[in-house]
Amino acid sequence: MRSKAIFAVFSGFLMTLAFNTSHSEVKNSGTLEDPDTRSMLALPADERHLVLVEMRNFVVAMQSILDGLARDDMEQVASAARTMGSGAANEIPPHVVAKLPETFKQLAGKVHTTFDAISMDAEAMGDMGHTVGQLSELTKHCVACHAIYQVDRLR
Repeated sequence: MRSKAIFAVFSGFLMTLAFNTSHSEVKNSGTLEDPDTRSMLALPADERHLVLVEMRNFVVAMQSILDGLARDDMEQVASAARTMGSGAANEIPPHVVAKLPETFKQLAGKVHTTFDAISMDAEAMGDMGHTVGQLSELTKHCVACHAIYQVDRLR
């Protein structure tokens, strides 16, 4: 019984803390301050979905590359990288690409061409250390893009 009372008091304390914390972010204007200062890419829901699917496909390919590296399977590495190489860049319709900022397109292009390089080098060299370095370069482009942009539905 005593542990239930302690839990109730502790839960109440946490709820009060959470309530007070969330209200401390309210500016004098009465609006919540948004700490996310990245540039907003506002797209219609279907176009936003296409862009986010491509990003998730990047992550799937990277995971498959890492799995291949972990098992010393450079064929898998090359195959996984090929799925998101330059050929995949054409999966986003031109009318959607036209809406994207130039920096976004440049970073996405670098991701696709880095996947191409990973695929070619994995087949030609079979050097796991080299591939890991290429993955590091690839993820720098991902990190840069995610640091600059956020994607939301057009309202």
